[in-house]
Amino acid sequence: MDWSEFLRIFNDCELDGNKIIIKSKLREVINFVIANYTYNMLKEIIANDKGEGKTELIYHFYSTDDEEDMFISITVDGEVESIADIFKSAAADENEIYDLFGVKFIGNENLKRLYMPEDWKGFPLRKDYIQDDTRLAWNDDNNV
Repeated sequence: MDWSEFLRIFNDCELDGNKIIIKSKLREVINFVIANYTYNMLKEIIANDKGEGKTELIYHFYSTDDEEDMFISITVDGEVESIADIFKSAAADENEIYDLFGVKFIGNENLKRLYMPEDWKGFPLRKDYIQDDTRLAWNDDNNV
């Protein structure tokens, strides 16, 4: 697959096999890729806490025509544009990542906690999370 046009337009991106590493313009990159290549399915969004308030988001795309996977990676500092209006399936992953990592997805109008109670303090999959909440079984004096 020829990526020369993509790299000419988005010259601050890196291409590493089937992974595109970007610094910004997430929606522009995704819109360009789905308009010009055969990646028509978003499989998942994966989050990885990099520490110091940085979170890497990896968008996993699939081409049903070519049966190929492609990944777009961006490191964010607490917030990023939502793509839930481009791929409806992104909304669930964005909510999960918000709940567990604290990344705010700008434009996701239904951003909420999925697993943790609404009054939960912090984001349990971040490296700086302190697990001292008394509601956690392993912190309970009764060892329930």
